[in-house]
Parts: sequence; C-alpha cells; structure tokens
Amino acid sequence: MQPFSNLNAILQAGYSLEYDWQYLGPQTVMISTHQIGELILTSGRIIAWDPLMGSDSRYYFKSSIKPGRYPVIISVADFQPADDMRIACAMLRISNEATIKWEVATVNDPNPYQKKELISYGVDAGTGCFMDWDAAQAFENQPRSEDDFEDFCDEIIAAMERNSFGKHGTAGWANFQVNDATEANIIAFSSGWGDGGYASFWGYGASGNLTSLVTDFALFPSHGAA
Repeated sequence: MQPFSNLNAILQAGYSLEYDWQYLGPQTVMISTHQIGELILTSGRIIAWDPLMGSDSRYYFKSSIKPGRYPVIISVADFQPADDMRIACAMLRISNEATIKWEVATVNDPNPYQKKELISYGVDAGTGCFMDWDAAQAFENQPRSEDDFEDFCDEIIAAMERNSFGKHGTAGWANFQVNDATEANIIAFSSGWGDGGYASFWGYGASGNLTSLVTDFALFPSHGAA
C-alpha cells in the first residue's frame, strides 16, 4: 500500500499545489511545516489513535524504534481563497536522511480471527496523535471516572484551540504530559478533513535505515514533486 498523498512533497515547507475543492472551487494550497514538540519514547513502541476516543495499548505499530526523544512535525495546508487551514500529515522524525521509500506501518491486532492486516486507525473526534506504548498503558491503568476522561478531553481540546492555525480552528495541536515522573506525553493534532480512517507509513532512506513515521490524512491525491 502506498500513501494517498505525495508525502515527500507535502512535507516540504513552501510547496504549493492547485486543488479543486468541491463546493468552494479551485484553491491554491501552500504548505508550511511546524515542529510541535518531542515525543518521549520509553519502550520504542508507538501508538497512533484518536485520543478523544480513549486508548487501547494493544494497537501499537508492529515495528518499533530505539527509545529516545523524537521531533514531531506537522504539515499545514493553507487553502486560498477559502482561507481555511488543515493538517495534511504528521511526522515523527527519526533521522535527517532524505526519504526515498514509503512502507505502510502495520498495526498489531489482538483479534486472532482478523484475516487482513490492520493498517489504519479510526478517528471519530477529528483528532489523531502519537504516543508511546508505556504512556498508553499508564494512561489506561490510572483509575478515572467518566468525568475524569471528559476533563482530559476538555484539556486536549483547549490546548489545540490555543495552538490553532488560521481563524477556523480546523488545524490545531497539543503536547500533553500524562506522567510527571517520566515526562511521558501525547502529541495530538487535527486530522485533515476530520473523521475517517488514516494509515501511517515508515519512511526509509537510501541507506535502508528508517527516516520517519508519517500519518497521512489523505488531503490530496498523489501528484507533484517527488
């Protein structure tokens, strides 16, 4: 499976393209990129999910990376003349080597009867994120009521509104610490057009080493710069 979008292109600040937006007509889109924090990985297992739906640590990417601190970068698409901004993709940067190949990031599925590989996660609250498996476990094991979870969601939403691009609030992000001792965090971001199912991809350089993990929010069909 290949990315829906041309990830190499839309991860380039200053890249532009033309887009025909249904009901709003032709748009010129300009890409900007922004580092929104560092994800702290203690286990090296990464989970991507909609944090406003709750977590399930069984659904981690099958491949893992070395524990450490990794920059998270979002690609923001500015649509004109609609004056709307959307997050096109979110990247966990593993190295500075250029990416020459993308490979779908398969997800561990605890269902023994699942015949197809799990390659995406569902979004029902317009939000995606990256977090470590240890952080997800700690989050799940904390005793919390329904009101506690609503308070957590409210904090995430408030942070995303504070860190929002444009005037419509459709492209925001939050870097939310879930454990003071380990500094374990969730880095959340708006998911493109909103709800749906989104796949992630491992990037590889000419050396054969990993360069990145990118969630593609499927804004644009693949085309343009390589």
